[in-house]
Amino acid sequence: MTIKYPNGVASTNRHMKPRKVAKHKKRGTGPEQLIQRGIIEVLTMAGHHVWRINVGKVKMEDGRMFSAGPQAGFPDICGYRKSDGKMFFIEVKTKTGKRRPAQEYFAKEIARDPVIYGVARSAEEALMIVTKGLNRTEDVK
Repeated sequence: MTIKYPNGVASTNRHMKPRKVAKHKKRGTGPEQLIQRGIIEVLTMAGHHVWRINVGKVKMEDGRMFSAGPQAGFPDICGYRKSDGKMFFIEVKTKTGKRRPAQEYFAKEIARDPVIYGVARSAEEALMIVTKGLNRTEDVK
């Protein structure tokens, strides 16, 4: 039996049994991602500049892990109001979602600065946080 590897090398070791390769399950769009999309759409339509913050880890070819994105706890969405340049940070959660300790720490640290921060569970709530210029470091349900 000849095994052809992705790098082009072929092996004819008859004693090797074929291994099952675990396929990476593709994650679908979750409820939090749907809320994020709605928030970005509403805030953009209201004239604000908005960015979704992506975070992730990737295993490199040499086995090392590469971390992409900002530090742990950084909110899901950030941007600024075009009218006055005031920065805002929105942590997106589902109706029952809870912040992780790193997210709570970020909220307490950012409360010292003159920025807008809040936890939003809907696009309407995010728009209210940004429009009213709230700095809600406590989670309101």
